[in-house]
Amino acid sequence: MGTSAESTPGTTTTAPDLRVYVNGELVPAGEARISVFDSGLNFADGVFEGVRVYGGRVFRLEQHVKRLYESANAFEIDIGMSRNEFTSVVLDWLRANQIRENFHFRPIVTRGNRFPPRLDPRFCSGGPNMIFVGASIEPARQSGVRTIISSVRQINSAAIDARIKSLNYGNNLLARLESVRRGADDALMLDDAGFLAEASAANLFLVKDGCVLTPWAKACLDGITRRTVMDLATAQGRAVVERDLSVTEILNADEVFLTGTGTEITPVVEVEGRRIGDGAAGAVTLSLQEAYSEVVRSEGTPIEAVP
Repeated sequence: MGTSAESTPGTTTTAPDLRVYVNGELVPAGEARISVFDSGLNFADGVFEGVRVYGGRVFRLEQHVKRLYESANAFEIDIGMSRNEFTSVVLDWLRANQIRENFHFRPIVTRGNRFPPRLDPRFCSGGPNMIFVGASIEPARQSGVRTIISSVRQINSAAIDARIKSLNYGNNLLARLESVRRGADDALMLDDAGFLAEASAANLFLVKDGCVLTPWAKACLDGITRRTVMDLATAQGRAVVERDLSVTEILNADEVFLTGTGTEITPVVEVEGRRIGDGAAGAVTLSLQEAYSEVVRSEGTPIEAVP
């Protein structure tokens, strides 16, 4: 996200010796190829996940694989193997690359090659394309990020269900481009009714009078990190409420933070040039960051495990 929650450009790099998974083969990163007729390339016709490795464990791998399969099913893409088989392939790939720490990766599944490259999915043949790519990643920025309210709205759930994590990120990209033009780190997006939805690639939380607030998961992904943070806040005895949230509320919030696999828990210190709280991570944010750091390093699928 520019200099935002995901990373600063240049701080996440693909290891020169990383072997990318392409349809069952491990290929050096510099030599990895897909067809120019790939459905994902031509029509964003595919699904993906963002998954993270901490201390030799893959955090919430089972949940990520489940969501990937549900997204694929919604798009009527047959991945061609069971969830357990897919999980084994992921772990084999991580072991082959000797991945153990500070790594973020994306399993991508597209409908396959389309020739001629036309919208009708019946032009696809040969089965789906499956790709695993990844790179090292730094911890979330503790100093926080500055955001704008984007003029680009999030897609209405009547157009595409927010539960589907597809390759269609056009409006998110437009929002991010707007934030870059305006000198901010990230953009907050509204839904079609004018309520807050999410950031360009992360879920959104507000803290007001000790209550943790987050938008309904209707125009935003019901993120796995989002749910983890909600559970952690509840375990700390905090009230957690999902509801419509207005721009006025975020400007008057005590604390604001973003969540996501790459984002982790990142404070938002400024919205539309206006300081949030004291202009630094607040007490609730810091408490949740500490709890989250403990969870990601104590739970997860060991890379050496065989499902």
